[in-house]
Amino acid sequence: MTKTVNRVKAAAKETKPSSFLDYRLFLKAVYTYCKEGSDGYSYQKFADDLGFNATTVMHQIISGYRPLSLKAAKQIVDCFGLDSLETKYFLSLVAFCNAKNTQVRDEQFQVLQDLKRQTLPDELDRSHLDYFSQWYHPVIWELVGTKGFVSDPNWIAKKIIPNLKVSVVEESLALLQKVELIAFDAASQSYRQTKNRVTTGHRIKGLALVSYHSSMIDHGKGALTSISGKRRDVSAVTVSVNESTAQRIRDMIHAFQLQILDEAERSQDGDQVYQVNIQLFPFTE
Repeated sequence: MTKTVNRVKAAAKETKPSSFLDYRLFLKAVYTYCKEGSDGYSYQKFADDLGFNATTVMHQIISGYRPLSLKAAKQIVDCFGLDSLETKYFLSLVAFCNAKNTQVRDEQFQVLQDLKRQTLPDELDRSHLDYFSQWYHPVIWELVGTKGFVSDPNWIAKKIIPNLKVSVVEESLALLQKVELIAFDAASQSYRQTKNRVTTGHRIKGLALVSYHSSMIDHGKGALTSISGKRRDVSAVTVSVNESTAQRIRDMIHAFQLQILDEAERSQDGDQVYQVNIQLFPFTE
């Protein structure tokens, strides 16, 4: 008993809740870690090690058949022996996944983002997480590379839709320099791009991308009423397909994204910044 309980603690500390955006996937990773060390390890034993007696409760939770209550989450996290930051993250992760409405889910996501930032040991990783946490950072970075760009926060603030506060632009420019995406050229007294692409480190990738896509989807919704139909293109289609066709559609989307990037790179003297959102998701199990 003691041996397997200690392995559960080691597994939880090794996999870390802060590496996940779904508590079920984290618990599954802990279980898999334990099972790899013992061929006879089962979901019943896993539940027993977590104080639930030898039941199928953990299999039901991990499989999504039943939610993990906050009370049960506190019991589990006590067994894991995690530090206070990872403990807070796990409990917030449960609240995030179990949220019943968008407002609560968004609030919990912000909590997760703040906690994740505290777990990152590298300042550059924290700065990259900050970059993806606000929609306007990528927009300003792209704007720096356009024809006619003016390195004046007031000009930038009024150029972007919707307009930003000058102080927000100044903070964004400072962050972009910190993550080495732009540099200030003393000779021309202007900012310039220093990289062609933005990449994320593996420690922040999941959370950063969810934050980025959520924000851009919200702006896509706003564009339906705030941007003239002549300057936007919004389309959607609902289809019934089998899984192999769904995979081909994913491949087509990926190829199209590369085509868009290639076309943008060939564009001479770009003077506008556009956002292209593409979503594919199931409506049925």
